[in-house]
Amino acid sequence: MTVTVQELGPELLDQVGPLCARAFDDYPFLAELFPGAPERRARVSTRFYSATVIDCLEHGIVHAMVEGGRLTGVAAWLRPGAFPQSLRRQAGFLPTVWAGLRYFPGRARLALQALARLERYHPHTPPHWYLAAIAVEPSHQGRGLGARLMKRGLELAAEQGDPCFLETAKESNREWYRGFGFDLQREEPCFDGGPPQWFMWRPPETVASGKGRAEVAPPARAPGAA
Repeated sequence: MTVTVQELGPELLDQVGPLCARAFDDYPFLAELFPGAPERRARVSTRFYSATVIDCLEHGIVHAMVEGGRLTGVAAWLRPGAFPQSLRRQAGFLPTVWAGLRYFPGRARLALQALARLERYHPHTPPHWYLAAIAVEPSHQGRGLGARLMKRGLELAAEQGDPCFLETAKESNREWYRGFGFDLQREEPCFDGGPPQWFMWRPPETVASGKGRAEVAPPARAPGAA
């Protein structure tokens, strides 16, 4: 079947959380913050990524890979000026908080620490597009779908001449993003004893024209998470 890239529609929204939970199962940030059985971790990550995508639908754009009516990949961006989130928007993540407390009560302090550090290390200026999440169904990885999703978002940023920002805790993701012109901004663990988190920035002149540096062809395998 043909895989198409389109804006995420409401009919696909219920597939987002489960897809992301599968794609991010081995993501170091989540695996170390919420150790143990993948099924328990998925109960938290499903809610988190559903809330993330819903927020991006209202305050940015979400691209979807669809094959035969089934969601196979998703990339969620916040538009310039949409970060940091207001208290009203943060309230949309309360189901994630309750799930975290229920399934991992002993990790609450570290989870709050991680959220605080992620906001602290996220640049507030200049305005930029923020890649909040990108994921491809594990059975569909290695087919270049993540690259197609990524390019669609970068094209949108290029049209407006805006820079882009993201963070990742997976080393292979870091190199994958470098292939799209992202530079390492800083490296910090997001919670005590946690894995390194890489914060990456792509300036507007690179997004818009690709001039000034050699572009590297990204590998076909999509990242498990942004």
